[in-house]
Amino acid sequence: MRQFLQKLIESQALQDSAGVARGLYRVADGLLKNHNEVINTDLLLHQTKSTQTQIQQQKQQQAQGLNNQPLQQQNQKINSKDATQEGVAKMNAELEKQKVFAQKQQEEQMLKEQLKIQEQLEKDRLYRLEQLKIQEQLKAQEAQQQAILKQKQEQDIKSSNDITEKPILKNDNVQLNMKQQNQEEGEEEEIVHNQQFSVGDEKAIPSNSVSRAWGFGTLGVQLAYGAAKELIRTSIGGKQKSGAGIKGLLLSEENASVLSQGLCKMRGAPLKLAQALSIQEDEVIPKHVRDAFEKARQSADIMPKKQLHKMLAQELGENWKDNFQSFEEMPFAAASIGQVHRAVLIDGTKVAVKVQYPGVKESIDSDLNNLRRLMIYTGVFPKQMFLDRLIDYSRKELHEECNYTLEAEKQIKMYNFLKDDEDFTIPRIIENLSTERIMVSELIEGDTIDYISENYPQELRDDIGRRLMKVTLKELFLFQTMQTDPNPSNYYFNRKTNKLNLIDFGGVHTYSLEFMDKYIDVIYSATIKDRQRVLDISRELGYLTGEENQTMKTAHVDSVITVGEPFATTGKYDFGQQTLTTRTYKLMPQMLKNRLCPPPQETYSIHRKLSGAFLLSMKMKSNYDCRSIFLPLYEEYKQKRQGITRTFL
Repeated sequence: MRQFLQKLIESQALQDSAGVARGLYRVADGLLKNHNEVINTDLLLHQTKSTQTQIQQQKQQQAQGLNNQPLQQQNQKINSKDATQEGVAKMNAELEKQKVFAQKQQEEQMLKEQLKIQEQLEKDRLYRLEQLKIQEQLKAQEAQQQAILKQKQEQDIKSSNDITEKPILKNDNVQLNMKQQNQEEGEEEEIVHNQQFSVGDEKAIPSNSVSRAWGFGTLGVQLAYGAAKELIRTSIGGKQKSGAGIKGLLLSEENASVLSQGLCKMRGAPLKLAQALSIQEDEVIPKHVRDAFEKARQSADIMPKKQLHKMLAQELGENWKDNFQSFEEMPFAAASIGQVHRAVLIDGTKVAVKVQYPGVKESIDSDLNNLRRLMIYTGVFPKQMFLDRLIDYSRKELHEECNYTLEAEKQIKMYNFLKDDEDFTIPRIIENLSTERIMVSELIEGDTIDYISENYPQELRDDIGRRLMKVTLKELFLFQTMQTDPNPSNYYFNRKTNKLNLIDFGGVHTYSLEFMDKYIDVIYSATIKDRQRVLDISRELGYLTGEENQTMKTAHVDSVITVGEPFATTGKYDFGQQTLTTRTYKLMPQMLKNRLCPPPQETYSIHRKLSGAFLLSMKMKSNYDCRSIFLPLYEEYKQKRQGITRTFL
């Protein structure tokens, strides 16, 4: 009986009623103990009866009474057994009842769980249907917007004359364009690879602060709209990456294209940013974002013909055509601040005419303010990189670059610096046709860095990379005046003349000797891996306050020595196989987290050019001796500072 009840307690079906079963077990155990006591009493009486039968007929009445007493006890025993069996039967019935009750409760609980699951599945189904409905609405809105945009573009094109590749003819006496003229004279036409850029669409430039602010606002809305679509797409498809966050949604592949198109339309400061980001490594900027910015760099939208004519008339007068034999209305390059046209002067000189976009100069301040909001919104720019200080520095730079008269003066200065160097050519300025918004210079031709990277043999790519590094260090350490815009579009190699052509000198900066004395020493210290010297000079220059923690100090010195690696390497340094970009990027989180002060202002332009020289060499996979370029320039700088003039390069 105990074993039966114990198994009943352990039964899975009655686990929930274990307490009740244990109570019943104790009751049954008590009944069994009473039963044993009755049996023991019966045995004792039986023994007493055997003893009494040996006495001869003593007290027959008492004997008769004794004979009746066992019979009564036997009846009592039988009654006790019956009572015990009846109790066990009742207990079994109660246990069976508890078992049925427990099974019923379990079934009811399972039914409730099934109902909950069905309710949740129904909710999920309705949610997905709602999301699909929203997605369809978004697609419809997008299609509607595309239709409106297409209609507007058709109206814009219709409102302006079709752009023709034929030049504007000055008068009836000049009937041939330059290509025809060269062919008739038997002059061999030079093939220029990739110099004819894939310019963007013809779109009016937003020319006032209101229209440009509207453009930024529209771009922000489009990015938010794209992020919402990306969120729905990844949610339904189950492809959303953990930790992607709002930044990942805003910088999706589709949004990167939207951002690129928006920057192309705005030109000016926004497009300048895209050009700078387009040459960064994948470790810094996601590849799909960088590719979108690269497209913006190579195919900025161009001014409609009406806007172009208006700018030329404002700067050169209503009879501006009289200065040219021919003028190609289709630009061969469109940049951040202006677009460039081929033309031929009356005397037959081939020239490049750079025309500034209308309203770009006047909207610099508002553009940068709006751009700051957009960069914070998208999360492109880390908070610890002192965005406000960079914006202020860019503001000053852009105001200078929008003054073409000042740019012409800088270009003349750089021309005089490098005129005797056989490795380079800088175009001559046509001063009488250059104004604050129009600049005319000799036309230079050659192959682009993009073409060189894909088609030139290793030996030539090595030499061009060496020249880029040479002119960068020479400008910095010998002239203390450097062109700081490393845009690949600013370099062309002419295989006929074997010269690297340099253009676009709006971003030329001059640096004090006091700053340069320390800066060249910190680079030299990096080449000899003098960590303490790097740390000390960095404090003197203002890169560190001296209060930084050891983590920041170590990361800073490591980054400087890593960047100085090409100049520390004896023999050729293979930029195609370098890992310094990855190693430097890995140090960035610690530096951003622990930085206490912004870098000196000179850093923004110097490091932009130095990193550009590195990145262009990486792009071409150049392999050349950097140390043999740096050390002679370092010695020449030191000797000049001591009043000794000596030329090594």
